[in-house]
Amino acid sequence: MFWIVKIPDSSVDVNVGAGRARMQVTDLETEDYHDICNALADGPSVEAEVSFDVVWSGPTGRNRLRNDAPDQRFTGLFLPTNATVEWSAEEDGFEFQSDPANTSNVVYAEVGEERNGKFFS
Repeated sequence: MFWIVKIPDSSVDVNVGAGRARMQVTDLETEDYHDICNALADGPSVEAEVSFDVVWSGPTGRNRLRNDAPDQRFTGLFLPTNATVEWSAEEDGFEFQSDPANTSNVVYAEVGEERNGKFFS
């Protein structure tokens, strides 16, 4: 399955300085394109709903990056963190529920903010 979703702004809460963030969405209507090639071609899809709760917390470091090169101009603050994820999906004839968030196995998670282009300073 491959979904393309637009996350409502009201479902995201971020405090980069504290190294925490949360993105929580319930029953978001989307389309299931089955795979990425079909999605990129805007091929056939079926109506679906997804719900998820992603929590980033407990920063384990702080990384400031800056690139002043005229063709790149980029600066940012990034905090490696822990994270948990719980999600579900439903469409006609199919339903999936992940394991509880506290069973998440995190390989890498990060909270950050960056500025580039005309916003670079």
